[in-house]
Amino acid sequence: MPLKVLVVGAGLGGLGAAIALNRAGHDVLVFEQSRFLHEVGAAIHVAPNASRILQSWEVDMEALQAVECIAIKVWDAQGNFISTTAHLNLSDAWLLTHRVDLHNALRAAAAKEVNGRRVQIRLASRVATVDAEAGAVTFEDGSVYTADLVIGADGMHSRTVRAVIGTDQNKQSTGQSCFRCLIPVCKLRNNSLTSPLLDKIGLDATIVFTSPDRRLVMYPCRAGSLLNLAGIHPSDAMARTEYSSWLDSGSLEDMLATYRDFCPELQELCRQAEDVKLWSLASRQPPPTFVKGKLALLGDTAHPTLPHQGQGGAQSIEDGAALGAIFAPDTTPVQVPKLLAVYNKTRYDHSITVMIMSQKPNERRAEMLDELRRYVPDAQIPPDMIAFTWSSDPAAKARRLLATHLPEHTGSRL
Repeated sequence: MPLKVLVVGAGLGGLGAAIALNRAGHDVLVFEQSRFLHEVGAAIHVAPNASRILQSWEVDMEALQAVECIAIKVWDAQGNFISTTAHLNLSDAWLLTHRVDLHNALRAAAAKEVNGRRVQIRLASRVATVDAEAGAVTFEDGSVYTADLVIGADGMHSRTVRAVIGTDQNKQSTGQSCFRCLIPVCKLRNNSLTSPLLDKIGLDATIVFTSPDRRLVMYPCRAGSLLNLAGIHPSDAMARTEYSSWLDSGSLEDMLATYRDFCPELQELCRQAEDVKLWSLASRQPPPTFVKGKLALLGDTAHPTLPHQGQGGAQSIEDGAALGAIFAPDTTPVQVPKLLAVYNKTRYDHSITVMIMSQKPNERRAEMLDELRRYVPDAQIPPDMIAFTWSSDPAAKARRLLATHLPEHTGSRL
């Protein structure tokens, strides 16, 4: 008999887990608090460690309208070239896409019937409490659903994480904020200052203009028709953290003031911004474990990841891939706690390392070693974050751990 699975949250991680567990032969019901009426967001990296998982799930990659990224190119604030990544030897695609396009593609994949089953999604469903041991989810309307396996994928402001740690956790400012916006490329092409800038930097890479304490990061999405612009900078000491969101309104005037010392071409590019958002880069401590009873946490619920490594979405997709590999079609409810321990062992150290490394720019990662060792005691700073993240294969790692620790459960997986 298939497991009955409840997924709390239909973001990238929740949908990914739902797809993976449905493909593994289980009955999956997803609850989402929104109504999906006005989906918004900015662009997102789909790094090779995520793109190969999406392809294995038969996600329609054309629907992403992605631009293939060839490099990270770094310039100083005055437009002088500094460096570029080289010899990446990519075996899987590194894609730049709009988050809405990725989310829609995952929704479409979840709606496909696989071996007579498809993921069910219920909208406008707000969670009140979760009982991890009982596998019970209570909603604000008083309804209660139970399952053999519950997946907490409700993001940074999670209700499900409380079921693991026993209390709410306050968000903590990292001292950084991020302006975000999307600019039509045609608008930049019609501007005498920004058109030559686009020719100079190209539209096939992630571009970083950096100064000692702030940077502008830009890359294309939606088939090259939009330029995603992110301005990461020191935040006000009073920056709001409790309800930090990439949807909070920002000010074009504030963004221009923040980057007033950057070259004229970059200031002009900022002036073309439309609908500027301001995201306070708040974080919170990760839980000491991702699992309890019948509950597993994933994505930002488990390891809220900031944008410095471009890995937030990819790590949540990896979580789903691990779950799909661990929970084979013949899994029984009594096996769930032991298998969740394998999930935790598969994902905890790796995703916490990425989370902690994401809190500083690449050149300052060494500052985070003591913080990382609070959660991963024998950790070392990865010498190369691209190699560390892109080489990850969570499904293969999960299968190896199953073979080592629970060989009786590996027969249908290997």
